[in-house]
Amino acid sequence: MSLIFLLVGVLLLNGVDQVRSKAIHTFAGPFIAFAHTIDPCPSDGIAEVFIRPSHFNPIRPFEKQTLQGYMRSSYNVSDDLLAHVDMAIRSNNQWKDNAFVFNFPNSGCTALREHLPDMYRIVAKYTGAPLDKKKPCIIPGGYFDFKNETISWTFPHFPVMPYGRYKFRISARHMSVVKTTTVPHFCVYADCEIIPKPTVDP
Repeated sequence: MSLIFLLVGVLLLNGVDQVRSKAIHTFAGPFIAFAHTIDPCPSDGIAEVFIRPSHFNPIRPFEKQTLQGYMRSSYNVSDDLLAHVDMAIRSNNQWKDNAFVFNFPNSGCTALREHLPDMYRIVAKYTGAPLDKKKPCIIPGGYFDFKNETISWTFPHFPVMPYGRYKFRISARHMSVVKTTTVPHFCVYADCEIIPKPTVDP
């Protein structure tokens, strides 16, 4: 359930020249991230998220998106997951699938809390997961609706990112079953962007 939010932050890459910056015209640098779509993909149904992000207005790049949807899991999310990510790159007006393939063992709650803190804040608000980093990171299972939650797609460990548009598919399984099943417990598909950050907030 939490891995989508981590990788939306860690792996989302995009850039569009709709947002004008007086100082940034490079391949990578300070950025603003936003999501086009976030949709579930086939899994065994143990965990699922459905998120609808609001429209991002490139004329107002500092205006934050809002999220609505639900998250559901029949188990508590800790740090016992293996995440698999297939990324596609947008190039020459087409998607190039499987441009990057990643595996992230022992991923989960702590990764979300450290890498995408504002998304974790929303998750904690509805699930009761601890905000105190001194406490074990566990996201309780259950069904949780959310609506009109403002999100800041900021990633403390990644102040600079390459600009561009990417889409990725992320799936996750418990580490204890990776050798016995190929069916993921969780799967989500995201289309996101990272664009140059203007030097002045209008």
